[in-house]
Amino acid sequence: TWEDGAIEQVICLSMSDDDQLASFIPVIADVLKHITNRNSEITVTSEQLTAFHSLKIPPIRIGDYLQRIVKYAYCSHECFIFALIYLDRLITQNRNCHITPFNVHRLLITSVLLAAKGRDDTYYSNAYYSAIGGISNVEINKLEVTFLVLVDFNLFISPETYAQYKAYLLQHSTAQRVPAASPRATRSSSGAMDVEESEQVGTIAVR
Repeated sequence: TWEDGAIEQVICLSMSDDDQLASFIPVIADVLKHITNRNSEITVTSEQLTAFHSLKIPPIRIGDYLQRIVKYAYCSHECFIFALIYLDRLITQNRNCHITPFNVHRLLITSVLLAAKGRDDTYYSNAYYSAIGGISNVEINKLEVTFLVLVDFNLFISPETYAQYKAYLLQHSTAQRVPAASPRATRSSSGAMDVEESEQVGTIAVR
């Protein structure tokens, strides 16, 4: 459960009963926003999360950042539930690990990257995800390894766990259709998909 076991409460408060048509993507954004706001005054967190910390709070809002990932990653919508579970797992398995405004962006892009690799048959390369996330390819490679260490390289999610999280999210939303993989993407020898030079991703920087 999220930090104080409040994930269900947070999600239930995230959307009103009248907002039936909204997808679970904004719900996830609201959960992360709530958690980071609650942890905004935390100045001491585990050294294990140092790699994910920005020098200053990124100017892009977490909801906009998540929508950017949805727009450009072309991963299945299940990946975002996987990513949420991975973030929850990282927090619960590591003492003094908190999601804060300084690390939420890097934690999010890394969790989605791992979710795509764990869930989808095809996925974009780390270099492509680094462009989406506004960080360097070298950094996202490092973050990927660090995240894996923090969750003991355990990316398995049981059907029961997945169903539980999905039920929480869909309780106040209907599933949003996430774009399928870009037809211009080509699979590399590693199994990841590379992007042709014509694919354009808007540039941002998360420092």
